[in-house]
Amino acid sequence: MDKMKQEVKEKLKYWEGISALFAILVSVNFWNYSGSINGGDHFTDFFRGFQLGIAMVFLVCAIFHIVRFRKMIRDEEALRAYYIKEHDERNMAIWNKSGGTVLYTCGVLIIGAAVVAGYFDPVVFITLLVCGLFLLLVKRGLCFYYCKTM
Repeated sequence: MDKMKQEVKEKLKYWEGISALFAILVSVNFWNYSGSINGGDHFTDFFRGFQLGIAMVFLVCAIFHIVRFRKMIRDEEALRAYYIKEHDERNMAIWNKSGGTVLYTCGVLIIGAAVVAGYFDPVVFITLLVCGLFLLLVKRGLCFYYCKTM
């Protein structure tokens, strides 16, 4: 169980990094959004609000994972159940065939890059956002497909 505890700590560190990234993006977005209260065009306001919403969703998701993994470190029974779920051969094969962690991380980081790019160009923002969402949807679709066929 010590090895599994170490794996959970590594995942906790990963989600803390993602949380820090999106917390910085949210705070910059709040600072930028409050600086231009005196009006602007509708497209700029739309993109700023959309960026803030995306960053907030990913921040809340990361915080959810952090809380879940911290509870898991303290509870041996939850850690054992997570170990069984993670080391199930079928689940591991499905996860690896659907792209593993790489596809998931790339999708999240591309969406983070979209939030940053939105400050400079709305076209790049939309392009990166669609690309990141497409990667996440492909990952989810492949997981569903392999769950049914394996």
